[in-house]
Amino acid sequence: MVVEAPEPRKMSAIMFTDMEAPAGQRWRDESLQQDLHEEHGRLVRDLLPRHGGREVKQLEEGGFLLEFEAGLPAVSFALEWRAAVDARNRVAPSDRRMSVRAGAHLGLVVHRDGDVFGEGVNLAARIESLARPGTVYVSETVAAQVEGRLKAPPVRLGRNELKNIRLPVAVFRIDTPEEPRAEGALLSRVRSLLTRRRVPAGS
Repeated sequence: MVVEAPEPRKMSAIMFTDMEAPAGQRWRDESLQQDLHEEHGRLVRDLLPRHGGREVKQLEEGGFLLEFEAGLPAVSFALEWRAAVDARNRVAPSDRRMSVRAGAHLGLVVHRDGDVFGEGVNLAARIESLARPGTVYVSETVAAQVEGRLKAPPVRLGRNELKNIRLPVAVFRIDTPEEPRAEGALLSRVRSLLTRRRVPAGS
């Protein structure tokens, strides 16, 4: 009888992002939906390397499954990502504004064929589902790593019963500090990024 060795597990910060239709409406325009998903993808992929993150995959609804080495780079990415989305929305027509949210957890995961699996992934997905539009929610393991290292401390929201998770999980909200002096540079960067056009292969 051959006993297979357990798959090696690694400690990673897993983050799920999600995108909803503008102003909480259902998607009615497939072209608009595709445009906003592509814009969101460019934002995420532009910011991700700055925080040492890895794109595991893009999800069907325009969100992402992302992986980071630790909680602090995951939260640093989330803060810059949300600030970039906010800056974009301030100059976008109301029907083209992005409604996004994210959830993150630091835990053990299994890597297989470029994907990630395990309770750490499930927890991050459940935490993201709790987040309100425009917010970033994290687990206690992530909050502990960033405590005292952010301008605005994590806000404890209490313990939550999560589907298919055995014990209640403490959830925290990450707030974005107001930094008006950086807004001009950020808005300029966002405008430059979103006005880029893809060059067809072979052209």
